[in-house]
Amino acid sequence: MEPVAGAQRVALLTRGDLFPTHHGAAVKIVRTAEALAASGDRVVLVSDDREAYLRHEGGQFRRISYGPRARAIQELPFLRDQARFEQWLGTIGYPPEEIFLYRPLVDPAWWARVLYVGLRERIDVYQAEFPGYAVPAVIASRLLGGRSVLVEHNVEHDRLRQMAGLSRRVLLRLRAVEEALVRSVDELIVLSEEDRVRLGGRGWVVPHGVDVGRYQGARTDLRARYGLPPGPVVFFHGTLHYAPNTEAVRFLAERLLPVLPLEASILVGGMGAPVQYASDRLRFTGPLDDLPVVIASADLCVCPLFAGGGTRMKLLEYFAAARAVVSTPLGAEGLGVRHEQELLLAEGEALPAAVLRALADPDLRERLGRSARAFAAARDWSEVTRSYRSIHRGRGADFVPRPSIEAHLPPRVPSKPLTLLFLVNRGCNLRCTFCDLWDRPENVPLPQALRVVDEAAGIGTKVLVLTGGEPLLHPDLPTLVRHARALGMAVNVTTNGTLVDRHLEMLVGAGLTSMSFSLDGLPETHDRLRGQAGAFKRTWAQLVRTIHDGRVDTAVYFTVTNQNVRELVEVYDRVRAAGARFDFWPVNDAPELYLTTEEDKAAWLQALDTLAGRDAEVARKAHYYAESLRYHAGETGPVRCLGLVDQFGVTYRGDLLPCCVWGGEGLKVGNVFQAPLGELWRSPEVQRYRERLWGAGCTAGCYNHSLYELVESTGQSHRVG
Repeated sequence: MEPVAGAQRVALLTRGDLFPTHHGAAVKIVRTAEALAASGDRVVLVSDDREAYLRHEGGQFRRISYGPRARAIQELPFLRDQARFEQWLGTIGYPPEEIFLYRPLVDPAWWARVLYVGLRERIDVYQAEFPGYAVPAVIASRLLGGRSVLVEHNVEHDRLRQMAGLSRRVLLRLRAVEEALVRSVDELIVLSEEDRVRLGGRGWVVPHGVDVGRYQGARTDLRARYGLPPGPVVFFHGTLHYAPNTEAVRFLAERLLPVLPLEASILVGGMGAPVQYASDRLRFTGPLDDLPVVIASADLCVCPLFAGGGTRMKLLEYFAAARAVVSTPLGAEGLGVRHEQELLLAEGEALPAAVLRALADPDLRERLGRSARAFAAARDWSEVTRSYRSIHRGRGADFVPRPSIEAHLPPRVPSKPLTLLFLVNRGCNLRCTFCDLWDRPENVPLPQALRVVDEAAGIGTKVLVLTGGEPLLHPDLPTLVRHARALGMAVNVTTNGTLVDRHLEMLVGAGLTSMSFSLDGLPETHDRLRGQAGAFKRTWAQLVRTIHDGRVDTAVYFTVTNQNVRELVEVYDRVRAAGARFDFWPVNDAPELYLTTEEDKAAWLQALDTLAGRDAEVARKAHYYAESLRYHAGETGPVRCLGLVDQFGVTYRGDLLPCCVWGGEGLKVGNVFQAPLGELWRSPEVQRYRERLWGAGCTAGCYNHSLYELVESTGQSHRVG
């Protein structure tokens, strides 16, 4: 399925208990909203909150109050009688604890809220997140125009049959209601092929997604944190008062724990814990705000589910954290996973034996974790959202996962959020000796620039770096910043600093996140390298002004050459005293400025030693800084990096690159002005280039930050062979 262009206005009609996102339904709904917004759609959430709805903008959910008239309508006597609505739903047969999910079927106040939002936000798509919300979705779409979509998190009548002990007559009635709702909407989304069969073959299959980047972060010592024995920790989580999860905990306590080694323990996360099963070796964490950290810190994850429906989001979360998993077949239903490939599947009495096998074999756990993470990466929310957007536009298709772009890499922690380095123009007001982008001015036209940012958001880009040339010479830069911020990206502008005073207010007003100033020595040296007298004075004055303004994060970047290496420490001291962050790196692709004489090399190593004693970040990178002398001496061969995985570059002419080595030979892998970025990003040609970067390395001739980022991310050398 091709990427879907064009923004739409989407209203998700949903239960209200979404924040904090401590249960699976909340995670699914919130992540869907965020992913749709990141892909360029305008997204709002309508819930049982009678005072306000939520609009996603600037990367956050903002409460928007209903107007006084809308609030007054909801308080009319015949709309306030919630007890009457509950009585009607009870008569149909819904259990009391489920009625909150079905109130929109019969509650005109719900319908009024959706109609109000539909008019105010000019909604194109009304997406009901459970069958009970289909009625207001259909009413609004019929009266106001637009499409109605129903997402079946579970086949509800089947779930209620398993859980509630209802009579056959009631179950037949609930099934008839659900099937009528399924027929009433324009589009139906189910989470698995099994669920589609249960609904008579209706619907498009679009599984849960997972935000892979959230599950590749830091780890913690679970044993110290929860007072557990010193051995391996087995983890499970969910909404624990939900009966299938409660039964899973009972199984863990009564069937698994007794056969585990005495030094092993079980940790269970989530709200509603059945505390009667707690012991010294089975602990409950309660709701977890740092769930990704806890999952990544466990030795093994389990999913012993024996009832329920839908696709198991918890398995995708375990997979995203590269954890080995043991699950029942029902626990993995609908995912399409393979036994012995992404996880171990076992039923009943065989389940404890499979857990013991995994705990005893670290190599097996590593292999399963690596395959599981590749599986999850192909189901990142940025991927799943493609199907949602197509269905919203009447071009429905089942979700088909595309191969993970990281399948060739070892298990790793991302080096940074996906970052686009966007060369928005050629042309500069300075004439730097180590740069050739100052002549022949040319700007990316605004429509093309906006489309690049839209498509970058669609593949999951979280950070946008705007560079040039001098990006402040681009006439539409504030518009570009504002647009990227509305899509939830952090935005940096990298500048020579001499023009900031003309643009700071507009950029701050547009939501600029950070600004990086180029400063390459003390005044005389900086001016000589930058090709303009007085450049240092202007840059320094505007740097200090920006620091004192305090509305954007401010940093200085220092390019080390044989002209300024002896000034590095003093410039560092001045910048840090002024209150800005400081970063530096040896010059690339300018042999006349390399550190090759014994005097220059000694000055470089002395400066490194001094700064490493003052700055932990410099100390952490000291090895890479020192090794740059081999690069300047021409002694380094091909090197690996994570270009086209954690970062990518786009030039003012649309060329797609793995990095910001704009003039490097053989780096172009397509053009985003000629083919959509999302299409290129997943194309076989670009994937082959990624694999070549890892296997054979890059020969373009650079030595930069990407090298230590790769080592820290993968644990493997940036050198090939």
